Amino acid sequence: MCGITGFVGLTDENLLRAMCASLVHRGPDDAGFYVGAGVGLAMRRLAVIDLKTGNQPIANETHDVWVVFNGEIYNYEELRNQLQRRGHRFSTTSDTETIVHSYEEYGLDFVHHLRGMFGIALWDEKQQRLVLARDRIGEKPLYYAHDERGLLFGSELKSILQYRRQRTVDPQAVCDFLAAGYIAGAQTFYQGIQKLPPGYLLVYERGQVSVQRYWRSERTEKSSLTFVEASEELRARLQETVRLCLKSDVEVGAFLSGGLDSSVTVALMRKQNAQVQTFSVGYSGQAVGFNELPYAQRVADDLGTTHHELILGPHSSLDLLPRILWHYDEPHGEPTSVLVYLLCEFARQRVKVVLGGTGGDEIFFGYPRHSGIRLLEYYRWLPRLVRKNLVERLVMLWPESTTGSRFAKRVKRFVMGSDLPAADAYLTWVSLLHKDVRNELLSARTQATAGDPLGDRVLRDYLTQPSTDSLLDRAARLDVEGYLPEYQLAYMDRMSMAHGLEVRSPLCDFDLVDFVLSLPASYRLKGQHSKHILKTVAREWLPSEICERRKVGFDSPIGQWFKDELRPFLHNFLSREQIQRSGLLDGEKVQEVVQQHLSGRRDYSLQLWSLIALEAWYRMYIEDGITCGVNYSLKDLRGTLAYKGVQCRAGGSDGNKS
Repeated sequence: MCGITGFVGLTDENLLRAMCASLVHRGPDDAGFYVGAGVGLAMRRLAVIDLKTGNQPIANETHDVWVVFNGEIYNYEELRNQLQRRGHRFSTTSDTETIVHSYEEYGLDFVHHLRGMFGIALWDEKQQRLVLARDRIGEKPLYYAHDERGLLFGSELKSILQYRRQRTVDPQAVCDFLAAGYIAGAQTFYQGIQKLPPGYLLVYERGQVSVQRYWRSERTEKSSLTFVEASEELRARLQETVRLCLKSDVEVGAFLSGGLDSSVTVALMRKQNAQVQTFSVGYSGQAVGFNELPYAQRVADDLGTTHHELILGPHSSLDLLPRILWHYDEPHGEPTSVLVYLLCEFARQRVKVVLGGTGGDEIFFGYPRHSGIRLLEYYRWLPRLVRKNLVERLVMLWPESTTGSRFAKRVKRFVMGSDLPAADAYLTWVSLLHKDVRNELLSARTQATAGDPLGDRVLRDYLTQPSTDSLLDRAARLDVEGYLPEYQLAYMDRMSMAHGLEVRSPLCDFDLVDFVLSLPASYRLKGQHSKHILKTVAREWLPSEICERRKVGFDSPIGQWFKDELRPFLHNFLSREQIQRSGLLDGEKVQEVVQQHLSGRRDYSLQLWSLIALEAWYRMYIEDGITCGVNYSLKDLRGTLAYKGVQCRAGGSDGNKS
């Protein structure tokens, strides 16, 4: 695990070292460089496999193929044996070296032989060819920029921004962000810089760039397995992927929320390891209602793990906002980023690698919106007059809570889309903001320069285009190809690598994902019961109360803080004057959203955090043009001077429980 960066077409070793230094947090153990004529590769290493001889870059026997690599190749031992039988000679026992020899053996098809999470940069001296590859599900990031002079790449945008000091906002990215809460596909917030999408390969040769898709889950025929047969197959696949993810020369721990996905992961770790350290995070005081700590402790006790709890104080950690954004390099709308950031820092004090449960909700239909597709069919059996004059009038009167329950907010969203075609209804549920609201939020300049001001083209392409797939299957594909890599995995990667902590997600193994997506929807969503087949299998390893408990979700009290201690900050940072000065949004409409939240008419917790992230990013990266955010603090952000926040970073404590 590490951070990689480099370029082709440039000759500037000082630039290469600056690009590499910007990624030191991803790999605190070592740095490595390869510099040739018009090419430079660099990496920062977090030593996990082959601690003594696994330093990068790594070359082939003739030193004309070089590679830097971020991630883990879980089947490297099998690959190594195959390649040795074909005559390849290895100088290390690392997984990285299997990439070099696989390229020698298979050419550009080498990527089909890799099973794991990865961002790869490979330089072929003979062919004068740079190859970039990103893993199939998108656990590891990879960005690039190219023009007539050459191509630059990096695990994080900040490495490319060491060179690209002049930055221009892509207005379409702003629109897409307000629609989905993330940016799907190749686009970034910076004009001229792109990301390599999951399952894609880039080849740069003699000044020409070719980007091609090498993998997509393409099982068009649903599995014919019976439910019992599918359960047996799932049981075996889960055990296999956890076993593969445990390959390491250092201790592997686990995140444990008390939910089904993380609990299954820990249970399978315990079946193969004598000891597992588990880590959970929660709040004390008034924010205790957002905790799942008792459930995590129940699982830890049942499985016999060495359990650690990070208890945060009841106040906000807004002072971490610039640091969080520095690790994203783009706006990100997840308010629990602060919790995960602190949890990763906490876990890194004890282990270098943890396993997590990311991916389970996306492939097993674990979100309420999935059940909503089924519920919509039943709801429409009610006469329209009853729905409109009774149900919906009553629902719209409910206040939306910011103290832990999302029920009223979800019900309102559900009924607001209930008269639309099912695909359009689902589109409203997954949108960050209703289309009318986000359209009014955009400044006139942003609307005029964006190709799709509504920003929902990608969402519509997945959900509403003619297809033989059911809406549930289309929703799953959107989750797996959009929301999972560009929202969930993105924030887990950045918050963990901020502390040099490697997070592995067994439920994101592409072979497992491919298998689960091939199962009939009814195996995963039985009526209104989500994750049906996973719960059935999990009963072998976990208490029934954990398998059957209602999904709560990992959440933050940010919405309540906006009404209390963060109210002055909210008013000042998102004031009309500050918003108009940035020019991305309409200051009047932003104030309207703020007032609706503060009055209790709407719960705009997530939406307000997203607007703050967007504005803070613009002020840091575009106005101030930062190239290093390590010492950038909240007081450096325009619009925060009037804020007298509570310093709560020291509010955490280690409730170490064995």
